Amino acid sequence: KSTIDQIRDRKHWNSANLQPMDPVTLGLASQIDLDMEVNRASRGREQAQPAGDTLLPAALTERLVPAPEKPKDEDTELDANAVFAKLSALKSKDEDKDDEE
Repeated sequence: KSTIDQIRDRKHWNSANLQPMDPVTLGLASQIDLDMEVNRASRGREQAQPAGDTLLPAALTERLVPAPEKPKDEDTELDANAVFAKLSALKSKDEDKDDEE
């Protein structure tokens, strides 16, 4: 009796390693007896009420019509000076460093 009380109060010396087990597995009761006791204990309790829908229905979340594609700017002309502008700025800084040394 004292061991059971210590386990319930989590004061048992080995409580960190204790795992809850099914009484049927331990051989303390048969499955039929356990089911009868569970049913008897739940008679006075109210049944759990459904919490309601937690997710939106799939019909509201799926997109049947694909989104329109954004037009690509392939028609714009690329200017070589604009493309390599940053490269020339970096190159001039590197040349300045080489000149200082």
